[in-house]
This record gives sequence, C-alpha cells and structure tokens, in this order.
Amino acid sequence: MLEFRKQEPYSLRTRPDIVESEYDFRQNLDISDVNGVLFNVLASRNSSTLAEYDAVWWRENRVCFLEYKDSTAAYRRMNAKRAQQVQDTSKNLARTYGFLEFNYSLIVKGLDAKTTKGSVAVIPLEDLSSYHPEFTSAHVELDFIDKLTDKYSREQNSVELERDTIIADISKLKEMFEQQL
Repeated sequence: MLEFRKQEPYSLRTRPDIVESEYDFRQNLDISDVNGVLFNVLASRNSSTLAEYDAVWWRENRVCFLEYKDSTAAYRRMNAKRAQQVQDTSKNLARTYGFLEFNYSLIVKGLDAKTTKGSVAVIPLEDLSSYHPEFTSAHVELDFIDKLTDKYSREQNSVELERDTIIADISKLKEMFEQQL
C-alpha cells in the first residue's frame, strides 16, 4: 500500500487488491500519454475516507479522478448530491497536491450514451479509450483574477475605473483567499 501526504488533513492511500469487475475498466483506460497513474485510491481527510477512485491519473498540471460503476444499477444508486460531493473532494485534492486543473468523471459499464449526474460527466465504458476529459480550474481565485483582468482590460464597453469598484473587487479576491486558509 502507498500513502501520499502532501499537506494535512488530506492523504491518498492505494489499496493493493484488484476487484475482478474492474478488469474491463483498466483495459479500456488509455494511459499512454500520462505522467502517472494510481489505481484503487482512497482519499481521506483526518483519517476519514471521503472518496474512493478507481483510477487517478495526471499529466503536467492536470489531474483526472475516475470512478467506475460496473453496472447501470450501481450507477443509478449513486445520487447526484453524492457525485457533487466527490467532485468537490476531487477539486480540494487537486488544489492540495498542486494541480491547476482537475476532472472527476464516472465511467459506467452498460450505459448507452454520455450523460451527466448533477454536473459530473458520465461516460459509457466503451467510450473510455477515446475519452478526453474537460478540465476545470482547481483555483477559483485564479479564475476570478482572469475575470478581473478581462473586466479592466477590454476596450469595448470599458469599465470606468472608480476607486470603490476596484477596492470592492480586490476585497472580494482577498475573501476568497482567506476562505481557503
């Protein structure tokens, strides 16, 4: 078993067992262009398991968390709220381990077409080998800085630079950083 601790309270541990139902998932997963991959990963916070991923792969500043469901019935049992919670955990893990972007997707055996559960992408197992995930920023603060840069630098519909507006925007950014500390 491997355990990765970047920063308390999060840690990642791998389970050494391979579930037989995951063989199809592993055979369809294209990891030819990645820097690293871990299988059977347990994500914990303060020794409490938050999520379990069947694969976590990374390339440069991007990380992808994949959860496999071996039947459509297993997929239906997972509610949208739980999928969103695991996606939020994935975002927090990506931030903690220094990745700029992340993706969390569900892979389902027997599913007919791509769909979503809440805001989580759900992919048929047959499409996994050609799947290119859409990554999302793990840092809302950086997104907000981009938004401010666009707001203050556009030539058309330019924003009138007023002291109160700029101070309000910077204060909002400061609050975003403070929430993460």
